[in-house]
Formats: sequence, C-alpha cells, structure tokens
Amino acid sequence: MAENFQVRDLFNPGVVNKMADRIHTAWPDFDKKNFCKTINPALPKLTYSERLNFITDNLEKYLPEDFPTAVTILLKAQLPLYHSDELENSNDRFITITQTAFISRNGLDHFDISMHALYEMTQRMTAEFDVRIFIEKYPEKTLEILKKWALDENPHVRRLVSEGSRPLLPWGKRLNNIKEQPNLSIQLLELLKNDPSEYVRRSVANHLNDHAKSHPDLIVKTLNKWQTEHPGINMQRLIKHATRTLVKNGHSGALELIGFKKGSKAKVSNLSADNTINIGDYLNFSFDVIPTGKLNENLMIDYVIYFKKANGTLSPKVFKLTTKELKINDAISIEKRHSFKIISTRTYYPGIHKIAIQINGEEKGNIEFELVGGG
Repeated sequence: MAENFQVRDLFNPGVVNKMADRIHTAWPDFDKKNFCKTINPALPKLTYSERLNFITDNLEKYLPEDFPTAVTILLKAQLPLYHSDELENSNDRFITITQTAFISRNGLDHFDISMHALYEMTQRMTAEFDVRIFIEKYPEKTLEILKKWALDENPHVRRLVSEGSRPLLPWGKRLNNIKEQPNLSIQLLELLKNDPSEYVRRSVANHLNDHAKSHPDLIVKTLNKWQTEHPGINMQRLIKHATRTLVKNGHSGALELIGFKKGSKAKVSNLSADNTINIGDYLNFSFDVIPTGKLNENLMIDYVIYFKKANGTLSPKVFKLTTKELKINDAISIEKRHSFKIISTRTYYPGIHKIAIQINGEEKGNIEFELVGGG
C-alpha cells in the first residue's frame, strides 16, 4: 500500500472502471464510458464520504429506474465470493459498498429484494453499513432475518448479523433503538458467541464493547453467564476484548472476569517523567510498583495521559502497559515512553498535562509535565 494512502483512495478510478466493466457485462446497455468519465475526474477533490455518495449517485443515474431490474443487474455483476473468512483482496472489493448504499437508498419499499441483495453483497465485502437502515425502519422484520442469518454457513453473513446491528458501529449510522434496548441485539449475539470463526467472535466482542459504554452491568452479567456455560480459550479471548473499555474504566466486575481484583494493595513509588517536552517528541517516564499486602497479586498496569484540551481542561485517555504478578517481597520497576508525534486523530495543545499510573483500574499516582511548542 502506498505510503501516502488514505482511506478515500479505496474509491479510485481503477476499481470504478472494473465495476463498470462488470455491470456492462451483466447489462450491455450500461453506458460505462460516460459513467467512468463522470466519476473518475472528480474523485481527487472528494473526501471518503463524498466519493462514496458520488459513485452511488451515478449508479442511480446510469442504472434502470426500476429497482428490481437494477438489483438483478447488480447481482449479476458481483465479484466472486470470499473463499474463507480471510478478507483477501479487500481493497479492490471496497467498491461494493457503493452498491450496498444503492440498496439502502432505493430499496426500503422492496424489503425482500433488498435483504436478498445485501445477503449476497456482504459475502463479497460487507453490508454492515446499509443493513442498519432496514433495522431502523423495520426493526422486527430485519432482526428476525438476522436471527436466521446467524445460523448461515457463510462467516461473512454471520459477521454481518453482529456488525450490522452494533449500536455504535464506526462510520455507521447509530442505532439508538438497539443502544437503548440492548437485548434486541444480545439475543443475536447469543447465537454467535461460540461461532467457529474468530472473525465473527471478534465482531461479537466489539458489539458487546459498544453496549458496555451504556449498560456495563448488563454486559458483565451476560459475559459471566457465557463464561460459566462455555468456558474455554475462545470465550476468554472474547471476554477480554469485549471488556476492554470497562477494564480501562476500572469496572470491578469486568476486572474480575479477566482475573484481576480491584483494590490492589500495591503502591506506586518513584514516579518520574520529563518536566518539559516538545510536540513531536517522546515523554519518558518511570516508576516502581511496591507490594504492601500479604499475598501475591495479579496486576494490570496501565498509564493515563491527561491531555490538555482547547478550553484548558484536562481529558484522560488510558493506555495499556503490561500485566505482572507482584510477589510479596519483590518490587517491579518500569520504564516507558509515550509519543507526542503529530497525528491526524489528535490535536495537541501546549501547556500543563498530567500522567498517572493505574493499577487494576485505580490510579495510584500522578505527575505533571509541560508540552511546549511544535515538533
């Protein structure tokens, strides 16, 4: 992948041309020349979402107005099925999302046809963004279909059940009805919790992590039940990934699920950090963890950066560090550095920041440092 690659580049002239060729093969009346001539010169100036919408706009323009006819053409023009749950050659397949968008835009009055189209398309890429439109408009009908799909032989269809019904899917429309009524989707996850595919189970964990932000106790209760009913390494991995936000927040039930007890007797000593660093540099810090109890302890040791915001307040973000067994007579010494390299997903503001050490979800010590200038 090119060094300067951006997500929007998944929609590029090459994949547009290939899709146009496939549609023309399925329907010789398709004006692939003007379709490509309209889209490709405009792409460089467009963002990801603008490219997605623009290509979909032109599918609407160049395909027949009759929705069932247009869907028949698109289904004949699909890429080959994935051979497994490995996402082979997915960059070239991403253009399929413009076709699932075509379905959700135009197919709400053609429920059965649209569900069949999304079922086929998700086996070539994913329909997770567009099945959500149907969940929102026809929750009972769509969730009933998803229950059936949860038992499908194709792992991409089964993953769609979980990913498509996630309340807080990144880049996707939020499903407030499922966010507010988590059991609507947990009943689907019950069918997938022991899925043979790690690809599907990972989606289940991500889905539960979404719910954990609003319904933490329900998710811990659900995972406790699953762990009791289905112990094993796969369930342990699912639980660890599903509780990652709760663990960072120090939820005692989530910590216990993965083998850590809130209220550690350990203390942090000799915490030190660079007094001043430049934006673009690294913050170096170190500390000791000292046992004060009478028993060995399993520790989850993290650190928290309190970033200065534009309004001058501090906002914490937890970063994973390590897990250790702390023995009664042994201290643990840790050194670490944190990058303040300029990245697109965070804006750094000069001024006083803070770093804290967190053990089993509880802060055990903190120290201030100053971020200055530019890199």
